[in-house]
Amino acid sequence: MTFGEFRELVKMIKGAYPQRLLSRETAMIWYRHLENCDYHLVKRRVDAHIKVSQYMPTISELYEQSVEETTILQTMEAWEKEGAIRIENERRNEWTRPAPPWAR
Repeated sequence: MTFGEFRELVKMIKGAYPQRLLSRETAMIWYRHLENCDYHLVKRRVDAHIKVSQYMPTISELYEQSVEETTILQTMEAWEKEGAIRIENERRNEWTRPAPPWAR
């Protein structure tokens, strides 16, 4: 989030809670904690908070941890392919390997 985007959020909060003062020091603390968050996600949280609360939000209510990219879907697809290949190889080997002595 840029500082300009943060200022827009502060304007929203001040507009929704005019009775509450937000000092410059407090705003800087907020920015330091929220600057790594996605602006649109935090804005969505501000909007939701304004609709349900008569009190100004806290940093913890607005903080949106960034989502890390995972490769779990690609890993699962690779496992499925490996499993299909392994099953196919086992089926092929059933026909080519000799039967055990007790099955003859």
